Amino acid sequence: MIKLAALFARPLLSKFRLPDTAKDKIATVNTFLAGGSGDEWVPLARQDATLPIVNQIKARSITCGRGSRDHEDRAVRWIQFDWPEQQVDDCTFHKSRWRVYQNGLICLELVASKDATGVDMRDLVGHRLELRDNSGFLIGIWSAAFSIQRRTERVVFSAAAIDKFLPLVLHFDNIDDVQDGSAYRI
Repeated sequence: MIKLAALFARPLLSKFRLPDTAKDKIATVNTFLAGGSGDEWVPLARQDATLPIVNQIKARSITCGRGSRDHEDRAVRWIQFDWPEQQVDDCTFHKSRWRVYQNGLICLELVASKDATGVDMRDLVGHRLELRDNSGFLIGIWSAAFSIQRRTERVVFSAAAIDKFLPLVLHFDNIDDVQDGSAYRI
C-alpha cells in the first residue's frame, strides 16, 4: 500500500521545489521501498553482521560432494553442498550450491527467478551457508545476495571469495556432510 501511495505521490511531489534535506529523506524512502539496502548485490563474505532479511526459508543441504583440483602444483581439496528448490515469496531458488575449498576459496552458484505476482519491481535475493563440523561446532556463516527483476525466468548468479579464516583452516577435514542454509529476500 505504501508503494502504491508513493507511486501516485511522485508526479505531484515533483512539481514542488524541495530542500536538499527533504530530497535526502525521499531518497532514503525510495531506497527502503526498492528493497531496503539500495545496493544491487551483497558480495560473498563471512557474515559478521545481521542482514535486513525480509523473509527466509531455512533448509538442510540435500547432497554433498568431495573432490580435489590441482592448483599451483598441489592438490586442493573441496567440499560441495546443494540445496533443494525453495520458494521465498515470489522468488524461486531453483539451485543453490556452495563449494568450499581447503585453501579458503568459497564459491556460491545461485539460479533464481522472480514471477510477476509480487508488488516489488526487484528484490535482493541471496543464500546463506552455516558451515559446521561433524561435532556441530559452527565454523562460520557465509552469505551473498544479488538483485533480481520482476518477470525474470531463470538467471544464474555466481560469487567467490577467498577467506583465510582460521577456524575454516583448522576444521576443514571435519566439515559435516549435511549443512544448514537459508534462501532469503532483502
